[in-house]
Amino acid sequence: MDINKIPFTFIAQPNHRPRTEDPGAPPGGFRACLEGVEQKQAAPAASRSGPIFEADEPKAPPMQTAAAPSPRQAAGAYGRQASALGGQTALSDIEKYKDDQLLSNPGGDQYDLAAGRFTADPPEQKSFWGRVGKDIRDAFDNVKNFFGNLLFGAKRHYRGENGEILEVRQRGLVGSVVDFFRDLGSALSFGAWRPDGEEAPLTFKDRLAFTFSKIKEAVFGDLVQGVAGSIVNMGEDLLFAGWNLVETVPDATIGNFEAGRKATTAVFDNGQVILDYITDIIPGGEASVRVHSSDFSKGGLPILHNIRTPERNSEDERWKYVRNTPFRKALETVGSILMDIFSLGLLSRTSSSGEKRNNPD
Repeated sequence: MDINKIPFTFIAQPNHRPRTEDPGAPPGGFRACLEGVEQKQAAPAASRSGPIFEADEPKAPPMQTAAAPSPRQAAGAYGRQASALGGQTALSDIEKYKDDQLLSNPGGDQYDLAAGRFTADPPEQKSFWGRVGKDIRDAFDNVKNFFGNLLFGAKRHYRGENGEILEVRQRGLVGSVVDFFRDLGSALSFGAWRPDGEEAPLTFKDRLAFTFSKIKEAVFGDLVQGVAGSIVNMGEDLLFAGWNLVETVPDATIGNFEAGRKATTAVFDNGQVILDYITDIIPGGEASVRVHSSDFSKGGLPILHNIRTPERNSEDERWKYVRNTPFRKALETVGSILMDIFSLGLLSRTSSSGEKRNNPD
């Protein structure tokens, strides 16, 4: 399947069949026959000859049912359902991955994140100013996300369980630093200060458990996921802003032709997915955080814990905004491990070079 075009098309199948008249019915069709039966039922019982049996008693009229929809109405209903679900019912794991990546940052030609809409063949892409204008808007939105991630968070979009496009605001760098000191202060006070509104620990054992959980949240939640993740997201925002501006060149030239327009969309949309993947697997990126996550209370070691998680996990923010399919698990696990090896090698080279400079002999 070509992943450059996500199949978001539903075929309307009317769920009813046209009524046909019985060849043996009397003249006048089914309605005339039905009227004749109703007239017989309305006749008084005294006028009938012979005893009245149970089968001869008047019966209640049949229940009236709503008229079956016309083919046009059925097609419209299916179209509305397809629009609401975003065409997500028949996507492969690769297509789900691409959809999630293009939703996380502005830039996809078929995605209007401001309106929360996906369009398989956007009409604005067929005009010069429509293409170039979208590239410039996407670049501006990515720059705006940069300042959001620098301060108290930027908006991101993701696909909901029913196929709808949803919006959430992530924590920014400044917001993560504030959360770190709040959680650290709550831990050092053994739960006496609880700015997040948790229930007060009662026993000494409860206070120790509360302190340990707050230290873990401050280090891994605020520093690793918050601060480091915000820095990665800021770099990602600037990278995609430049990527959007570069796209204006082919959109303004070869984009005037249908073949050139399709080629530009394929190259830059797939390029954005690849760049997003690279930024995700570097230390502090979203994929790296998922791969290295653990849950020792349930025996979930790093790497294995991520592999065992379901495709949908709405309770944990590390997995809440992606569909953790087997393809995503394999791709992010391999990439994160290779990036760890590369980072360790780079770190060892840097430290050895520093030692040589300090000790020239």
